[in-house]
Amino acid sequence: MDYEQIAGKLNEFSAKNVQNVMALTEKSLERSHKLAELSFDTTKSLLEEANDTLSKVLNAKDPQAVMSIAQENGFDGFTSKLVAHQQSVTMIVREAAEEMTAMSDANMDQMKATLKNWVETMTANAPAGSDAFVNAFKTSMDTTLQSVGQVQAATKEVFSNVEKTTEQAVEAIKGQVANAKKVATKTTARTTTARKTA
Repeated sequence: MDYEQIAGKLNEFSAKNVQNVMALTEKSLERSHKLAELSFDTTKSLLEEANDTLSKVLNAKDPQAVMSIAQENGFDGFTSKLVAHQQSVTMIVREAAEEMTAMSDANMDQMKATLKNWVETMTANAPAGSDAFVNAFKTSMDTTLQSVGQVQAATKEVFSNVEKTTEQAVEAIKGQVANAKKVATKTTARTTTARKTA
């Protein structure tokens, strides 16, 4: 294999890598746009609901009415919207992780095949007596490709951990809201009982 053929193979390999990076960047931008839209819509909805609740609180006649409004509108509405938001974020993150993993796997497999082909082509025309060097080079390349496989496995584990952490956050929000609701119910009951006895 002469210099021009080697340069052509390397250019072909580089062009494929540039295309892959551009595709990954485009997918990342799409996901970022989706997340931004989702956050905007959720924030807008929560602000509208908070404004409505505040208006009701300001028009309430007594403290018990305020507590009743807080219980009716405060916890359930906000909680359901926050949980729905977090679940939507989780879905977008999961889709992105699956897409990125699939693209990464395909790119890595393609890169491995291209490198192996390139190494085989290069070593096929090696001069006589360079067997030790060729074997060392092939071993080095095989070790490098195994490392790439380990990076792929680590990337999949990171995506899996992000997904688990996000799901745990949703469950934590639900638990905290349930506890706050219990406390608010007990406080309202005590306040009502205290007023009746007074």
